[in-house]
Amino acid sequence: MNDVTEHTSDGDWRALVAFTTSNRAAYVRRCLPSLARACVTDKRLALLVALDGDDSETRELCTEWQIPLLYSDLQEGVGLSKNRVLERFTEYDYYFFLEDDVEVLDGSVFAHHVALMRSSGIHHMALFDEDAGGERVCESSVLGERIVHFRYGSAEFNVFTSEGLAQVGGWHPLFAQYRRWGHTEHSSRFARTGLAPAPFNVAVGLANACIRHRPASVTAWRGAADIDEHGISLPERQLIQEALTHVPLQTLASYHVSDMPPGQAVRLAAILNQRDRYPLLSGAAHRQAIADYLVWRSSTVRGAARVPLLLAAGLVSPRNIALRHAVKIGLLSLRDRVRTKRP
Repeated sequence: MNDVTEHTSDGDWRALVAFTTSNRAAYVRRCLPSLARACVTDKRLALLVALDGDDSETRELCTEWQIPLLYSDLQEGVGLSKNRVLERFTEYDYYFFLEDDVEVLDGSVFAHHVALMRSSGIHHMALFDEDAGGERVCESSVLGERIVHFRYGSAEFNVFTSEGLAQVGGWHPLFAQYRRWGHTEHSSRFARTGLAPAPFNVAVGLANACIRHRPASVTAWRGAADIDEHGISLPERQLIQEALTHVPLQTLASYHVSDMPPGQAVRLAAILNQRDRYPLLSGAAHRQAIADYLVWRSSTVRGAARVPLLLAAGLVSPRNIALRHAVKIGLLSLRDRVRTKRP
């Protein structure tokens, strides 16, 4: 990733980095140290853990490491979790929401997004792998970065301007009953009101700033027939068809905020070092995290250079899901190349 200092016209902005989680303390332990380091490195960033529901392990972790925390009495899904953050903390210019399956490797990704949004006038951007987007609307270029605009995408890494959120409002409370969904309907309002070219606007060249994990969902859903080819549920599709432009910010369950305001989590950032990327993990969880990291490293290089990284991942965690997926994709790619070369 390029240094964004030259692109940022001034530094008079503040951003809240809200790490949203629910009953996944192992992923909080995995992802939070590097996120804390990013916020310590750039003082314009303030860190907050937004816990959906009352998970004692995550609360104790935040207390031990002096990490600002907001948590609710009931689990109502990530949309309502974001609404609580916006209701309680109103003083920021930008709001980054990262789900607990996203591990930030390059902290400059935050300032880079602010620079892109300031230069382009886009009020909402997302970040995910290019092949994870659905229905390309168009493409553009901002500060030398290729921006792909999608109709459908992921909520794993999202950023919003405060002005944009004031205009479109919060996540719809309808989805509290399902404890999931709602991000596509919310993002669609940005495109509908002219605040963004499309619901999901992605600087695809920055995708490798993060590792995306795929843990099991914390809420079960048996209505598979109600999910369309873009992963949109029937209730959300019906709400999108209403073409709402604003939904008042609402919260339902009672929630609590720690005495520490959002900040830099200096103690946690200090324990991160080059020898151990995952100082809060041990045992199988630590081995799995190291293997995931090595598999991610393999995706950033080409050809034979990938092999030793994948072998190392296999030695650390032989049954690693990310490793098996990478090997499968590699074999399929090799098969396609062989077929192409045949007369």
